[in-house]
Amino acid sequence: MKAPLVSLSRLGERGLFRDGDWVESKDQDASGTVRLTQLADVGVGTFRNRSDRWMREDQADRLGCTFLQPADILVARMPEPLGRACLAPEGIGRAVTAVDVAILRVDHSAVSPAYVMWMINAPQFNAEVVARQSGTTRKRISRKNLAALAVPLPDLAEQQRIVEILEDHLSHLDAAADYASAVERRLASLRRSTLEELFGRSSKRVPLKQLVDHIEAGKSLGGAAAAARDQEWGIIKVSAMTWGKFLPEENKAIPADRADPRYEIHAGDLLVSRANTSEYVGASVLVDDPGRPRLLLSDKSLRVVPTADTNPAWLWRALQSPTSRAQISALATGTKDSMRNISQKSLLRVHVPDVGTEEQEAAVQQFTEAEQKWGILESELSRSRARAQSLRRAVLAAAFSGKLTGRHTDDEVVEEIAG
Repeated sequence: MKAPLVSLSRLGERGLFRDGDWVESKDQDASGTVRLTQLADVGVGTFRNRSDRWMREDQADRLGCTFLQPADILVARMPEPLGRACLAPEGIGRAVTAVDVAILRVDHSAVSPAYVMWMINAPQFNAEVVARQSGTTRKRISRKNLAALAVPLPDLAEQQRIVEILEDHLSHLDAAADYASAVERRLASLRRSTLEELFGRSSKRVPLKQLVDHIEAGKSLGGAAAAARDQEWGIIKVSAMTWGKFLPEENKAIPADRADPRYEIHAGDLLVSRANTSEYVGASVLVDDPGRPRLLLSDKSLRVVPTADTNPAWLWRALQSPTSRAQISALATGTKDSMRNISQKSLLRVHVPDVGTEEQEAAVQQFTEAEQKWGILESELSRSRARAQSLRRAVLAAAFSGKLTGRHTDDEVVEEIAG
């Protein structure tokens, strides 16, 4: 017998179905005891526990906030992905949630919160969410449109049976994901220790100024929000230098009459971010390929030109070593962690190993070979993660189309759906 379809609004009739609360900065207090959960806390089937915002009890009472209860279904009305859902965890304490998160509280005597939550995350339900989204720059779904969506609702025993089988399958995928995450952490640790071993540790050190011919600073040229098109001039954002690889697409278009070709970026340039968050201020990249012409330094970027007997690749790695990063962090100024600055003068005070040209080249070669090996493993991990995501979607699709039985044949069904 086919299970009846029940809308989310009807599911909430004996509990509640409403948006979270509109809480502005003025309504928050870091010393408060009421947690304000955010969109970032809502994962696909997982409460991610990322936010750290708080209110006082009197502020929450004045706004008439809805306090969360364990097993409330939290549905994100904005990406990414749109419409993802999780359960408020046990031990959530005194907590409310932001307005872009819908709260669905069901009657536990007839409805399994876990069943509804997983159904909302299933591909067939998500397709309905996407079909009803609105917005141009940031997609969202209104609570009204969300409320009209329906889930098949068998009896409680069948709901619980589906959840048990589904979560057993997902637990195996979670274990594989945990293992992949552990490998990624190990790779990151190995990279840091190798950087320190080859480019950070030394009994003899010199200030950076002894290895640098000069530093060129970009200028503040404003710029549009959009990136420069092929024949337009653009200035790079700090995000072009943040992640260890030059990202030419991270730029802003500027009028041609404001462009100064002296600040154009070329292959082989060693760039340093003069301003960034406390974690990334002083981040550096060696430009292998600028990706396109007509890209300029910004006022937040520095071009470090090494002396003739200093290998640019070695100097770049030396600036990435944990020892150098600690010095840069200590020398940076600024009252907010969200935007710290390091001056040219301070950057030149950073001490790096004092080694000869041959030793520099040997260190660069050794690190390059190690990176190639790590890259192969990282590619395998990336493919593994993509496959795991496909399998998770397939498991959810199978669970709510009656194809999961709890037998060994389930694996074949999931593989077929995943493709």
